Amino acid sequence: MKRKPRIYVIKLNRKLILALLGSIIFLVIIISFFSNSKSRSIFKYNSNGVIVVDPGHGGIDGGTSDKDGLLEKDINLDTSLYLKQELIKEGFNIVMTREADESLEDFSSINASRYRRDLNARKTIINKNKPVAFISIHVNSSKNPSARGIQVYYHPNSSESEKLAKSICDSIDVNVYKNFLKEDLKSTYLPYDYFILRETECVGVLVEIGFITNLEDKALLKNDKYKEKVAYSIRKGVGKWLE
Repeated sequence: MKRKPRIYVIKLNRKLILALLGSIIFLVIIISFFSNSKSRSIFKYNSNGVIVVDPGHGGIDGGTSDKDGLLEKDINLDTSLYLKQELIKEGFNIVMTREADESLEDFSSINASRYRRDLNARKTIINKNKPVAFISIHVNSSKNPSARGIQVYYHPNSSESEKLAKSICDSIDVNVYKNFLKEDLKSTYLPYDYFILRETECVGVLVEIGFITNLEDKALLKNDKYKEKVAYSIRKGVGKWLE
């Protein structure tokens, strides 16, 4: 007569099973968080991951200049192209309002001055793309030749733009002034009612990357390494803001 095989039943404590399942779920969440933290931060405010980079002036509009022919429009474009590459590294989709020496008034249909049509075209590009944020790059000037440094402007009615401006300034202070130039300088962020800040429908800042009327700043504005470092610092500031 064959003996029936014995069947051993291991009884697991219900609480132990639940604890093990909970631990597994927790580990999965943690792994997912760290593997996707970059993409989640990029898409914090919308789903397309777009940032618009706006090099100020262009074409017939040279912006501010010096007596030797150094033009703001060229400095703005150089810095903006560096910024485009930096932001691509972070996984953003970049839209440029211009990538060549051109003004944008022909892309606007409003009945206004050339200057107003150019601004309107930039506003339209920004609003149409519904970006996470936009960054407009400019060069400063002053009747006071001792005025220098980077200034970041935000619209006074946008608290989120103020946060972005502060984050960019914090990054510039460390990466440009402290680590690159080894100077005891500070950038500033300020509220201002610029058209491009007022008329756009998203978070945005206008960055004045130095004073062309200051000898120290003008030398830096001719320096590609400086412009690259400014672009890097803006990228880091944007990333910190999104965190």
